Order: sequence, then structure tokens, then C-alpha cells
Amino acid sequence: MLVVRRLRFALFGSFFGGLSLASGVARADAPLPAHAPAGTGQQALSVFVSGGDIVASSCGAPPCSAAPVSLGVPPALRGKPARAQVVSLGSGRRATVVTVVAGWETFQAVVVAPLGAGAPKVLFSGLVGLREGQEGTRSGPMVQVSEPAADGTRRVLVGEQHEAASLCGRPTILAPQLLNPADLSLRPAKVQRLSVAERDAARTVTAVRIPDDEPSHAARSVLGALAASSALGAPQALTDGDPETVWSENVGGDGKGEFVTMHAPSDLPISGLELTIRPKAKELAEGAAPERLFIAGPRDVVAVTLPEDAWKSPGARYRVNLSPPLQGSCLALVLDTAFTQSKSAQVSVAELSVLSELSASQLPELVASLAGGGQRAEASKSLLVAGGAPAFAAVAQAFDGLDEGGKRVALTVLDQAPCEVSAPVYVAALTGKIEAQARHAQSRLGRCGAAGGNALAQALAKADKTDKRVLPLLVSQLTLTDPARAVTAFLPLMDEKTVLRRRLLRTALAQAARTAPADKTVRAALADPATPPVALLDLLRALGEEASRYQPEAGQALQRISQTSAEFRTRYLLLGPTAALSARDQAAESAFRKSLAGDPSPHVRAAALALVREPKRFQGELLKALEDRDVRVREAAVQALGGPDAVFAGKALSLRLEQDEWPLVRAAAADALAKHPASPVLDEPLTSALEDDSSLVRARSVRALGERRVTSAAGRIRDRLEDAEEWPEVRAEAARSLGVLCDGESADILAAFAKKLTDPMASPHAQLIGNASVQALGRLAQPSLAQQLAPLTDKKAPPQARRAAALALQARVTCKR
Repeated sequence: MLVVRRLRFALFGSFFGGLSLASGVARADAPLPAHAPAGTGQQALSVFVSGGDIVASSCGAPPCSAAPVSLGVPPALRGKPARAQVVSLGSGRRATVVTVVAGWETFQAVVVAPLGAGAPKVLFSGLVGLREGQEGTRSGPMVQVSEPAADGTRRVLVGEQHEAASLCGRPTILAPQLLNPADLSLRPAKVQRLSVAERDAARTVTAVRIPDDEPSHAARSVLGALAASSALGAPQALTDGDPETVWSENVGGDGKGEFVTMHAPSDLPISGLELTIRPKAKELAEGAAPERLFIAGPRDVVAVTLPEDAWKSPGARYRVNLSPPLQGSCLALVLDTAFTQSKSAQVSVAELSVLSELSASQLPELVASLAGGGQRAEASKSLLVAGGAPAFAAVAQAFDGLDEGGKRVALTVLDQAPCEVSAPVYVAALTGKIEAQARHAQSRLGRCGAAGGNALAQALAKADKTDKRVLPLLVSQLTLTDPARAVTAFLPLMDEKTVLRRRLLRTALAQAARTAPADKTVRAALADPATPPVALLDLLRALGEEASRYQPEAGQALQRISQTSAEFRTRYLLLGPTAALSARDQAAESAFRKSLAGDPSPHVRAAALALVREPKRFQGELLKALEDRDVRVREAAVQALGGPDAVFAGKALSLRLEQDEWPLVRAAAADALAKHPASPVLDEPLTSALEDDSSLVRARSVRALGERRVTSAAGRIRDRLEDAEEWPEVRAEAARSLGVLCDGESADILAAFAKKLTDPMASPHAQLIGNASVQALGRLAQPSLAQQLAPLTDKKAPPQARRAAALALQARVTCKR
């Protein structure tokens, strides 16, 4: 995309009314010599050939010959036919434009006699035309002389031309500098690129404001911006289909003559245009609206007048009717006047899209031409997009019958269609077997909201529920696209016998139900007596900890299910919702307390205990559960009491540690006590448990003493480490705890166990204790740590030993910090 900017000048001259540019070399020229008479304050000028070169001389009256100045004609063009045009600039002053043409080479010079005595001023001299760059992007200098005004004066301009920035075939000067008759210098200027004749002959149309509530019938992204005479940002913003992006000219003032050229489908009759001038949301501090602009094709020009200052109406759209339609491969928007004359204004247009009328008889052929997805399909795409609703419907209807290439192009056509039309096709692409098209559909369905949700829900209802590829696709996409619709679509599919499907749906239901858009739908389903119990149960489970947000409906649903079924499955599955609601619903709290202490099934009692988050609220039930006849219930109760807010249970946990017949309960009690506040009363049973018959209990007790920082137990723990008859897991736990206790007296013992890692044939038990000892040494972080670990860091040590030592040397948590 080419954007031609004003590169050389910071200031812009004022606009000279009526200025337009004639294409090609000026016609009113003659062979050399050429003479310009003296004017107001300006000497006479003669241009002639001297010694093979073309020179200019100034004097009081022509012919002039003294002190000639060379015009710099290249040696290769000297001696070639040359012509000159004497141009009246106004104010009684003149300039001479010299042209030498030889084959493909053209030389031009602009020369003037000085104001007062002196040598001629050569304002421009050089080869002109498209001289630099590759085919299609060539550029070069340009000299143009305007058509004569009523008084016979003309304007001389020097600038640049770019092959990609012609005004639909009209040679166009860019970054123009105007020869100012006041001081005979070149100054930046704004010029109207359309000729006076074209502007006078232009059809005139007044744009009509479109009611805000009227849907757009324009085809966006049919036109493609190619280049701009100047731009803030990219000119493609004018045709990108997004009314929040803007093309703004970059010359200031009314932007007169600034333009954007666009590619248009050559077979498309453009019967109208839709203009958005100011974005609805985006702010442009210096933005301004055009008052009049031109729409130009290769041959036709239409003058469009805006009915109001559109900058005062953000987001307003305007329709431009074109009768007869414009048709051609190029279209240009050219600014003329604006509703402001501020020098800092940036005249802007947010979006330009087309209106077209394709006959119904053309549609089948255009849709059929999408097959294969080649150049013919791409050409038809723009026509179908411009065809609007009938074309979109035809493409959607034919989608399933197209081949892979045709479907690819059809999807890009339907990207411009309303979601009510495109969403069912996106769903078909999503569930198809072409991955690229499925990804395309996924990216678009999320933008379709309710329309996308309806299409996905309909497809889900018809889908084969055993299809392990399609079903998850539809479920996940519906969840993301329209959470509210997902809730109503998933609930009827909940079937007690299809465990895997229910799990998939429940996971998606949980994701959908926790979103704000689904709030009303979830509440309605919870309150509806017709919601099947299986679905209602899964909905409550899906809400999880968020169930309390949906009060009172969630509590009412919980009661309905509890009253209709008392079987084990229902009681067990309702535990999560009951626990979540117990803090805000009295009936739920009562039911949860009953589950903790009075349910006939130990599985329910244990599962309920695992859900306790506030031990103080359920103190009685928890202490009672510590005495439960079922070992798993007692273990769950102990685990529920493992925290500083369960200090009331310290004595009861100590009794479990000392007296419970099951090692797993005693071990759980040691873990729970580790999290209780410091207390010698609790340290004593843990120290005594170092002699427990179970190695599991001994290991957990060692760990708990370390976590509780019971330094008085360091000697007993050291004994566990050194006892060769002790279980390796207990000894390893003892080594780690000695590090946590910062027991410096154990350093040599730990170093001795760590050194065993240097033996490549060390037993797994020795490696377990050795690694724990290295970890403890790192925690102690004594000044001699490097020396203690030296055997392990030796390059001959096994790799695992070197890794353990490196971690210890880099330990972040130590007894020093």
C-alpha cells in the first residue's frame, strides 16, 4: 500500500482558487529561441541554444544574450529538438518552461528572470517521468502547467509522480510546489487534481442521511484502498469495513484536492455509496468533515455535497445514489471543500462502502464460479459481497455443495453477511473436516452472539451424541459464543446413564453458568419445576462454590431435589452444592450438618467432612466425627481440623495421635497438629509418637516437629536419622527436619550421609537419605557449606550428586535468610 507523504516541506502555501492541472507537457510552446518580455519589477528573459547547450539570459528588453546561465541539459539530450512555453503568472510576471524530448527521455526546466538586476533563476532542471523503482511502483519528478484562467494566467507546479498513485489514470502531481508570482519562488501548495472541465461537467448529487436505526445494506470491503496523496495513518482505513478507523488527509485546512484511489471490481455496477464521516467512538482532536467531495472513475466524475456538518454527528451514515451506476476497476474519493477553514484541521472520512444491484439471474452463475477457489472465484467474491442479502443467501444455500476451494472463498463472502445468515454456515465449517475452515469458523462464531448461539444449539440438538469429535466441538464453541443459550441447550441432554457425556456437558455448563450473560437463564432453570432432576442436580454441581450467588433460586432447587430423592447417589452428589449454600441458606446448613454427623453412609459423612471450610461453624459435628466408628470418616475429620482456626480440637487430635488404632488416622493427626499454633502441650504427643509402631506415623511426626520448630526434639530426631534399623523414609524425613530446625550440631552427620551420594553404586535408600541430607545442609548454610559439599561437586561425582549439591548451594530459604 503506497502512501505518498509531504516529505520535504513543513509549511503549506495557500490554496489558489480554480487551480487544476493539465496532463502531459504544456501545449502552448514553440521552438527555441523563446523570449519573455519584461514585466512588473521583472527583467526580460531569453532562452536559446549556445554551444549545443540550452541557456537563459536576462536583460532590460529582449532579445537577451549577456552572461547566459546553463539550464543543465544532459549531454545525451543536447542537440535534440527543444521547445519552450512562456507562462503568464499574474501580477505582470512570467516564467519559461523548457522541454526536450528524445525517445523515452524527457528533460524539463523552469526558469524566470530575476526581480531587478541579476542572472536568471533556474527553479527546476532535470529529467522527468517515472524513472525510479520497479514496474508498478515507479516514481519521478513532474512539472505541470495549469489550464489558463479567465485572464490568461496559468500556474506552474513542480512535484513528484508515482505510478501507483494516479487518479484513476489521470497523471497526478504529488507534494506540489507552486511558482509564486510575488517572489518567483517555489512554495508548497494545495491543488485540485481534477481539471476544471471535469469538475464543471460532473454530475451533482446531495447525500442523504440514513436513519440511525436503519440497518446498513452496503457491502463493506468490496473497495480496496491502493494509495493516497497524503494520509495520517493508512489509506486502507477508508475501506477496511471498520467505521472506527479513519483516513485523514495530511495537508491541513480544507484538504482540497487530496485523494484516495481504490480498486473496484470491474464487473460491478455501483449504484450507490454509503459514507461514514466521523467514527462513533474514536476521538480525533483536529478532525473535520468534508462539505463537498468528488467520486471519480476512469471517465465519470460525481460531485457529492454533504447535507450537514457530519462531524457534529458521530457515527452518522450518508447514502449517495448513483444513477446511472459507476463501473470500472478504479474509483477515487477526492476532497474539495470542508465545513471548516482551520489551518490545523484534518478532513477525514471513516468508511466508504458500495451499494449495488445484482439481478437474481446473475446469482447462480456467480455462486457456481466459486468452485475451485481460483482467480475466477476471487473475482466473483467481490460481486457477491456487493450483491447484499440475496447474494449472501444464495452462497449460504450452496455452501454444502461447493468443493474445498469454493468453501474457502464462500466463507470470506459470508464474513460480510449478517450473522443470522452466516452463523449456520460457520457451524457447518466448524464440524467439517477441513481444519483451516474450522479455525475460520471458530474465529467468526464468537462475534455472532445470540445468532451464533442459536445455530450451534440447533446443530447440537441434531448431532450424533456418540460422535467424539463433533460433540465436544459444538459444546465448547456454544459455551464460548453464547453462554446463556448453552445453559438451555445442555440441560435437556443430561442423562443419568451417559456418564462421559454428562461430565463433558457439566464441565461446559460450569463455564457457561458462571458468566454474567447466563445469570438470568441459570436462575430461571433453577426456579423452573419442569427442569429434570438429573439436569437440576448437574446444574447445581456445575455452579460449585458460586452456587450462593444464585440465591434464593439455588436453595429452592436444592430443597426440591432433596424432597424428591433420598437415595445414596443424590445425597452424595448434593454435598458440594449443600456445602456451598450452607453459609447463606438455613435449610442447606441444616442438611449439611446432618450429612456430617448423621448420614447413614460413611462415604457421605467422609465426603462431607472434606468440604468443611470453616471448622468453628461445625465444631460439634467435627469433634463427634473424630469418634466415628469408620476409619475413613475419622481420617477426614482429622484432616478438616488441620489449621490454626481449629485450636479447639488440639486435645482431641492429640488423643487420635496417641490412641487411634489405625496408622493412617494417627499420621493424619500428626499432619493436622503441624498446622496448629505453637504449644508445648501439643509438642509432647508428637515427640512421643517418634516411638510409634508405624513408620508412617513416625515419619509424619518427625515432619510435624520440624514444621512446628520444636528445637527441643532435635536430639530425638537426630537419633532417628542415625538409627540404621529405622525405615529409610523416616531417616530422610529426619534429615530434612534437622535442616528446618537449623540444628548445627547435626552438620557433620548430615555431611557424612550426603557424601554417600558420591558412590555410583549407592542403594536407593542411601540416595534417598543422602539427598535429604544435602537439602538440609543447604538449609543450614554454614560457612563451610562448600567444603561440606566438595566431594559432591567434584567432576568425578555422579551427575545426580552434582545436581543435588548445586541446588543446595543456590538455596534461597536458609537459616540465615
